[in-house]
Amino acid sequence: MSMNNPISSVTLRSELHALLDQTVLLSPEYGNGLSSHLPMALEALSALGADVDRLREFATYYATRLERSSIPTRPAMDSEPILGRFEHFALWQRHYAERLSLVGRDATLREALPVLIPGVAAAAFHGLIRVGHAVRAGHDGELASALAYWASRHQVTTSDRGQEPLDAAAWLGQLRELSRRRPSSTDDLIFSRMAAWADHAEFRRVAARLPVAELPKVAAAAAEHYIATRNFTLLHVVTATAALQRLSPWLAPGLWEQVPAAVAAAWLASGGLSDYPQPIAEYASIAWPSLAAAAAALNDDHAIKLVLACRELDALYPAPVWRRAAARALEMS
Repeated sequence: MSMNNPISSVTLRSELHALLDQTVLLSPEYGNGLSSHLPMALEALSALGADVDRLREFATYYATRLERSSIPTRPAMDSEPILGRFEHFALWQRHYAERLSLVGRDATLREALPVLIPGVAAAAFHGLIRVGHAVRAGHDGELASALAYWASRHQVTTSDRGQEPLDAAAWLGQLRELSRRRPSSTDDLIFSRMAAWADHAEFRRVAARLPVAELPKVAAAAAEHYIATRNFTLLHVVTATAALQRLSPWLAPGLWEQVPAAVAAAWLASGGLSDYPQPIAEYASIAWPSLAAAAAALNDDHAIKLVLACRELDALYPAPVWRRAAARALEMS
């Protein structure tokens, strides 16, 4: 699965784009509001070193669940798209395709992200995460679809500004106290549980107190918790943090202030704050080439994306936790 040869790199990129040409025609969701991970996982596989045959194999495996569109009846194509209306996905898709064609990627992202970031909780961060993968894939059709998914599932998490800031540990402690006082929603969908927490006045007083500079520490804490518990919800905090880093060239500094409240909602939705265990010590730091090769061989889309996100965060904020979390996702020790 090596990509050291420039010709093989070009071939891989071409195959990834050919597969993304097909995924943009599929629904962004399946079942009862579950996000399609196919385009994200394909890009992650290519970044981890999977070869052309592996990409095709994974696409065939995953696409069977996406045969039926789960989008409700669409409005007329001359309607104006509205944020947070999933039935407007196709309208948003067309809108962003036109913008990309007219002004290019950079201008489209600088235009779109200030509108989308307030709704960063969209589909449990999957709008953001998909855009992060689409940007690196360099595929305009997939980027238009990713931005459209974020827009059509736009979910604002409001919070009170002006409160005294807290460091990551103190902020998580405040959330833990809040989680003990109020039961979490039992809804199966992460974004529904996030929305339920965001409705509480106590949540709004705490959520925005985390300075943006502390977000990597919160992601590391999520990784530690994941190592100890395999808490499925918290892995989204890690992959969302990596996606934000990928989009940082197009994010004005003030936009980041919208993110902590959504991350707070995800922590509370995880249900893990009431029981904050110590990480499992035996998950050792395995070398990234071994972790990448193991992830590229899997059909587990979440593990594929998590391993890549951890590798990216380790390059930015070096710490053993990232490799240990990746190993935990792969059950390697």
